[in-house]
Amino acid sequence: MNRNSVYHSAQVKVEKRFAQGASVLGSYTWAKLISDTDTLTAWLEPGGGMGVQNWHDLRAEKSVTLYDVPHRAVISFIYDLPLGKGKKLMSGANGGLDRLVGGWGVNGITTFQSGNPLSMNMAVNTSQSQGGGQRPNSTGNSAKRTGTAQDRLTRWFDTAAFTATPSFQFGNLARSLTDVRSHGIANYNFTIFKNTAITERAGLQFRIEVFNLFNRVQFGYPGTQLGNPQFGVVSGQYNDPRLVQFALRLSF
Repeated sequence: MNRNSVYHSAQVKVEKRFAQGASVLGSYTWAKLISDTDTLTAWLEPGGGMGVQNWHDLRAEKSVTLYDVPHRAVISFIYDLPLGKGKKLMSGANGGLDRLVGGWGVNGITTFQSGNPLSMNMAVNTSQSQGGGQRPNSTGNSAKRTGTAQDRLTRWFDTAAFTATPSFQFGNLARSLTDVRSHGIANYNFTIFKNTAITERAGLQFRIEVFNLFNRVQFGYPGTQLGNPQFGVVSGQYNDPRLVQFALRLSF
């Protein structure tokens, strides 16, 4: 059976190089991905999702996919600190002093990304179908709620925007919703490194890498099963907390 998808995007990249090896690279993608299926293994996917509700009406499955990301921006940079022999600061350093203050640099990657659409379904399938489940009915009102993520953890979206679908019927809700999404990404990774020449051919690099520099939380998916006590409730964290690691590399 054929399934269809359509992807449109506008992509922009800006790069600027500076003296002494410094550079900044920024990229932005504005996109939309529409399909009539997400996966054949919905139970394995983040956010849950569901299969086909009614195999006799595949046109009703057309919507944005669970992987739709309308906005994604990534900014990266690298900068060698102007310290040590021949550099702008402490240019007269020699010997051990130059090995101590020279060769330092920093780099980092910052990522901002929209959350993914949510897919609602009934906790108990009363449609008596053998499809991918049963969706709720929509009241016609948007389920979007405003406010900070912390304020919406116990009610991520307006649960009153959905009603239970009667037995032996299919819900009129779309396969995925664009007005209610999972928590987006705002992540900062940062690195401090030092290059030290041992001989003309050998060198040593020491790195301190910090992932999720500001220890920002990305909340997990809310409950999406109408009839479940956790419907609309966020009960977990999706990303890792701040992680600091040290590395030492010998090049020859």
